[in-house]
Amino acid sequence: MPDLDTLRRTLCATPLMLALGALCQGGCGQAAPDRPDVLLVSVDTLRADHVGSYGHRLDTTPNLDRLAASGVRFDDATVQSPKTWPSMASMLTSTYPATNGIRIRPRRPLPASSLTLAEMLREAGYRTGAVVANVSLGREFAFDQGFDVFVESWIEELVRQSGRRTFENAPGRVKRYTNATLVTDQGIGLLDELSGDPTRPFFLWLHYIDPHGPYVPPRGYEALFTDAYPREPVPLDRIPVFQRQPDPKTGASSQDVGFYKAQYDREIRYWDDELERLLESVDARGLRERTLIVVTADHGESLGEHDHFFRHGPVPYQTNARVPLVLRLPGRLPSGRVVETPVGLIDLAPTILELLGIEAPESVQGTSLLPLAFGEEASRPPVFMESGRREPWQLSVRRGKWKLVHLPASEDRTWLKRREVELYDIARDPGETNDVADLYPDVVRDLRLRLDEWLRATPEYRGRERTPLDSLDPRTREMLEALGYVDEPAPEARER
Repeated sequence: MPDLDTLRRTLCATPLMLALGALCQGGCGQAAPDRPDVLLVSVDTLRADHVGSYGHRLDTTPNLDRLAASGVRFDDATVQSPKTWPSMASMLTSTYPATNGIRIRPRRPLPASSLTLAEMLREAGYRTGAVVANVSLGREFAFDQGFDVFVESWIEELVRQSGRRTFENAPGRVKRYTNATLVTDQGIGLLDELSGDPTRPFFLWLHYIDPHGPYVPPRGYEALFTDAYPREPVPLDRIPVFQRQPDPKTGASSQDVGFYKAQYDREIRYWDDELERLLESVDARGLRERTLIVVTADHGESLGEHDHFFRHGPVPYQTNARVPLVLRLPGRLPSGRVVETPVGLIDLAPTILELLGIEAPESVQGTSLLPLAFGEEASRPPVFMESGRREPWQLSVRRGKWKLVHLPASEDRTWLKRREVELYDIARDPGETNDVADLYPDVVRDLRLRLDEWLRATPEYRGRERTPLDSLDPRTREMLEALGYVDEPAPEARER
């Protein structure tokens, strides 16, 4: 296994790479012949602590766990926004929501001025393709930038089953048209198409919708994890309408948090089984040794913690913020390495670029994780995240074991029943139940200073692109409704 300096010399200092760099200044449409292929897998709504290798007690992710054991696992990865479209925009562009303009409100398409990882790799000679199963990442929101082939997973099956392109909304109906099985099928098809040219490497991104709510695992998974959670009844109005499912025993809408947690875990296991099929297809095509595989998630999910049920986005806590992040590239990345230093998904694109020997563009705001992957004691910037439903945004900063949360909006402090500034020792209190801000004023002062410096230094998006929900085509709107994205009640409303 090469160390980081050796890897950098191999990738970046060979006569061939120096010549390409001099001629192309980072990319001229001709890839270096020894550059790895890249398979990026993101799964919707997968919180890290429901993954086996991250400590979950149930066998939800045996295949992801095996992948992690043969690669590098980042134990403390934070998204830059706990909602699909701003999170994936930050990951693909390595820019913060404030800079790229993709925030929870107002909805905008990804600006044409944003440079995506697909565009960076295509410029360096890669063939690029994607399959996305969440309509929030579709063409209407401009996430197809830089992809030679871009598949909106639901359309093919929607037309086949119903003969039409409009969507019939009902809880769970969305997963009749796109699910982990279909995404894997489409992904394997694209894998064959993109890997057909041995002179050009490929970049393939697959985004799975499972286990996003409503938690409706396919047939054959309904008996998994039975009685894994104790019964925990809550008032029905605490459960979002789009998430409600009938109690298997009574037929009435279930009010049992334990039932929904088991359904969530069943969805994860179903996705993980499809991940196994995808990885087997990579191996069967002889691509294992030359393919960088990355697995992560766009955000987590609240499962009753902090009195927030079966949603994501409006809260700044680890249940929504912490996601798995695993990288494997045989012979070029360490095997079995676990990195405990906090990192952000914004750091993924520069990590991939450095590993491929491609210079990152000036627009990139993240920092490569390769030094951490190779065990170097590198000085890391803090990790920042914004959350909430509207401005002023909830803000979080991570550094070492500490997490500072700033809730500038009084309505957020009211419904969360929290103070404006909180401090948590994540190592001792991963559930963020004990605010220790009063005990460590120096830590609070330092993290607030770093947060203020970041706010001042982060460029603000000044464009005007916007897609009001009432202007969306009916199919897109109905898909968004089925996933709980439209007419979502403010969480603070139930406190009034």
